Amino acid sequence: MQFVISETSSSYEQGSISAETGTKGRDFLSVRVLLVILWIVLFSVCVCVSRVIAAEVGHDEHVTLLQVAASEKDGCTTVEISLSGKASYKSFILSDPLRLVLDVEGAILMSRPEPIPINDGIIERVRVGQFNPSVVRVVFDLSRSASYTVVQREDKPDVIEVSFPKRITGVEFFDRDGRGEAVIYGTGSLQYETLSLSAPPRIVVDLPGTVLVSDAISTEVSHPHATRVRASQFTPDTVRVVLDLAEAATYSVFTSSDRPGEVIIDLGYRILGADFESDEKSTIVSVLSTGHAEVKSMVLTHPPRIVMDFENSTLDTKERVVPVGDTAVERIRLAQHDPMTVRVVLDLNYYVGHSLPSREDGGEAKVEVLKSPIAKERIVIDPGHGGTDPGAIGSTGLQEKAVVLDISKRVATQLQAMGAEVILTRSDDTSVSLPERVRAASNARADAFISIHANASRSGGPTGTETLYANTAPMSKVLAEHVQGALVSRIGQFDRGARERNDLMVIREVKCPACLVEVVFMSNLQEEMLLLDPAFRQKAAQGITAGIASYFQWRKDRQSGASEGADTKLPASRDAKASPVQEGRSWDEGAGDESRDAGAAEIPENPH
Repeated sequence: MQFVISETSSSYEQGSISAETGTKGRDFLSVRVLLVILWIVLFSVCVCVSRVIAAEVGHDEHVTLLQVAASEKDGCTTVEISLSGKASYKSFILSDPLRLVLDVEGAILMSRPEPIPINDGIIERVRVGQFNPSVVRVVFDLSRSASYTVVQREDKPDVIEVSFPKRITGVEFFDRDGRGEAVIYGTGSLQYETLSLSAPPRIVVDLPGTVLVSDAISTEVSHPHATRVRASQFTPDTVRVVLDLAEAATYSVFTSSDRPGEVIIDLGYRILGADFESDEKSTIVSVLSTGHAEVKSMVLTHPPRIVMDFENSTLDTKERVVPVGDTAVERIRLAQHDPMTVRVVLDLNYYVGHSLPSREDGGEAKVEVLKSPIAKERIVIDPGHGGTDPGAIGSTGLQEKAVVLDISKRVATQLQAMGAEVILTRSDDTSVSLPERVRAASNARADAFISIHANASRSGGPTGTETLYANTAPMSKVLAEHVQGALVSRIGQFDRGARERNDLMVIREVKCPACLVEVVFMSNLQEEMLLLDPAFRQKAAQGITAGIASYFQWRKDRQSGASEGADTKLPASRDAKASPVQEGRSWDEGAGDESRDAGAAEIPENPH
């Protein structure tokens, strides 16, 4: 029983314990459930908060597209995309239809803008849209394929700049007043590279960084040197222009600030040849051109010649040498001096003067080359005294024989430059008798005899210039008057006139017109000082030479009837202007001056 009681008692206790245990388990479970619920709520709150924070952070990372604007910079269309901050981008080309796409990442649009029309030959329009929540897409609808650049500068990170090449809009050929040129039209300041090709001949101009905004161009040309002008897209960013030639020709390619956006292929004016006509007084040379090319001329010596450079011109004639063979002009030579300069050279037998090139209708450039009235004339120049005969001696010790020899040599040089045959009775300090001087004129069959002296008197008072003649030879008085007038005009001293003296053997005995020139007075100190000056001696020589030339011109006019009925006596005031020296450089300005040849380019006999 006890066992049973005991057993029963134990069972009761166990049941009591089990009841307590069950109550505690239920309480613990409730706590656990509560904790789980609290954890779920807390987790949900955290998730929501995280999403809100993430959304707010993501909104802060986006930039806003503010503006899209198009402009032209030095001929290039440029589109600027302005943002509220810096953003990355990527670009790519799509086809069918052709377009450039620029995606701005992390960007949003506040509103969708209208398409921007451009129509520059490359871009038709620009469109902008929100491609996805974080990408704004800018689309360039293109008319043709073209290179492009996208730049985001460090100093302006909020601007994306898209630029397209300069545009070639057309090519045309013109004949502007006889000057052929192909004109390439474009936008902005165009760069170019040129080359010449043969078989067949053609001129090629490449324009890097450009796009031809039309289909390929091919146009027939009506010009003696060109047959066709063509243009095409040679590479994606280079336009090539080709001028097909009928034959190889010189040319120039240039741009001009007066013609912005143009590249000119210049074939220049065409020089078609040269011709001449001649009369007693001059030879007129005509250079035939298709237009009015600018002409630069110069006179060169040793040998004498007139050089004319025709700018922006090409030589279009096979005839390179035109024989003339008159007393003034020996021949005319033509050559392509440089790619755009034609040089025309008039080879002269002498030079006394010429007119500046003048224009005639039809493009002719005419130059009148004056003929020397003393060409081929035989003139004896007699320097007074010499050797043991010093002549007059001035107070400074200057001897007449020395000073008149110097002046005589200068006169001889100038006369020879004018085509005269000159005989000096002495060319150094030697004694020559009066009969020998007369015989020199007779032996030479001279056309004129001029003896050169310096005057003297017992007192130092007398001054001035005089020319003496004898009445034994016809026209000696006229010769003396011409020489006297021209000499006084040059040196500006007192005019003592042309005076008759029949007691002087050298002018009385010769059989041709003769005179004796007394330049100034050695016995007058002031005039002696003038004779010591080489510049004064040169002026004196120029005056004497001009007087001789004036006399021979008068004689030719008289013989041809140009002076019929005129009095042979000339006024004492007649000066060197009566000589045939006219426009251009007169014959006595720098006669024998070899410095004019320094550095002067000359064309060869048969230029290649």
